[in-house]
Amino acid sequence: MAGHFIVFEGIAGSGKKTHIKFLLGKLRAMNKEAVSISFPNFVSDIGKITRKTDFDPYTLSLLFAADRMNFQKIIKTHLDNGRIVICDRYSYSNFAYQSTRDVPLDWLMDIEKNILKHETVFLIDVPVDTSMRRIQQATMENFAREQILERMRGQRHTLEMIRQNYLSLSKYPDQGTRWIVIDGTKSIEEIQSKIWEAVPAELKFR
Repeated sequence: MAGHFIVFEGIAGSGKKTHIKFLLGKLRAMNKEAVSISFPNFVSDIGKITRKTDFDPYTLSLLFAADRMNFQKIIKTHLDNGRIVICDRYSYSNFAYQSTRDVPLDWLMDIEKNILKHETVFLIDVPVDTSMRRIQQATMENFAREQILERMRGQRHTLEMIRQNYLSLSKYPDQGTRWIVIDGTKSIEEIQSKIWEAVPAELKFR
């Protein structure tokens, strides 16, 4: 039996990791085989390269796409074995982020046209103010937190554009993919209830 491919998208601080952990736990408690993958995958050789900041937008877009392509066999094996794959960011991150750097959306879509398709995308939508407030409250070293916040303050307008790009992408015709846009300002319990309600019934009961 084929598996199911779920993707979580959203700007930094939207709570993706929290909700992925919830969904993984919920599925595994029901004895479903579920695995998670994150992109960029910083443990891979290509993923490590994307940490550099001196690439032009086109080169960086290609590296992000190559990082995903490098994991296609792993994802396909999981799906072929009937597992549920839950991914923290996928091709839509490339589309939403890099198009703010004047990289044409059509070109971004073209370089990722051959990757595996996902059936479900959860977009956890939060305003930039909420994103920054959550990072301010996050458990991490003060130096790291301030670095992230300083960068976000300098890129506030860009982050607003990225958020709007995500919302536009959720309305973009994409055959075979179902988007679920969730208000990420709600309580964790409300968000997780919405996520679980939207998980296809066959994943819960097969």
